[in-house]
Amino acid sequence: MNPAIPSEDVVRALLDPSQPSHDPSVALLQVALSGFGFNFYDARNQARANDLLVRERVSNLLADAAARIRTLEVRYRERSIPAATREEPFPPADALRRAKALHELTARLDAAGSEIVTLEVPGADPIWSRVRDELPTLHRLFAFDVGLATAATALYERADALTAEAADLDGALDAFAGDFEVLRKALVERRALLSGSGPALPHS
Repeated sequence: MNPAIPSEDVVRALLDPSQPSHDPSVALLQVALSGFGFNFYDARNQARANDLLVRERVSNLLADAAARIRTLEVRYRERSIPAATREEPFPPADALRRAKALHELTARLDAAGSEIVTLEVPGADPIWSRVRDELPTLHRLFAFDVGLATAATALYERADALTAEAADLDGALDAFAGDFEVLRKALVERRALLSGSGPALPHS
């Protein structure tokens, strides 16, 4: 199970603010997720709206991260890839490789944002409710949304902190891999949930 995705007990606490939680991690998550547009009331009906809101915010956050990396690539090329001269007709191979890596990172962030905003959401109909265990399913969906929001925030913060003058640009770019893996796992498990093959959340 993805460690960035909260347990079912934490999800219940998040979705039921009428029962105050003494767990500081739950309170912090409620504050953080309020910034993503979550409405913590009327869990069954509001869950679908929450899901769309958070996916739109996550998509926008990834688009902002992509824009920062796109600008960084331009600055890096200006700084590290000089105009060709007779003495040096070809640009430095390492600089070209890093510029390409920045370009690919931008494309990956853009693609992730587009994918997330178009994800499937449970249908609001009686048949779906009878066939599937609706409320627990919506709770699990909420948990995967937390995972998406957590990973997207980490990616944005990493992109925002990156500079063209970074001493270890290669290492900084490699560090994005872990956040993308958290995002990937949340997406895979979310799809599995809606297809009926997803695992239940662990209890705390």
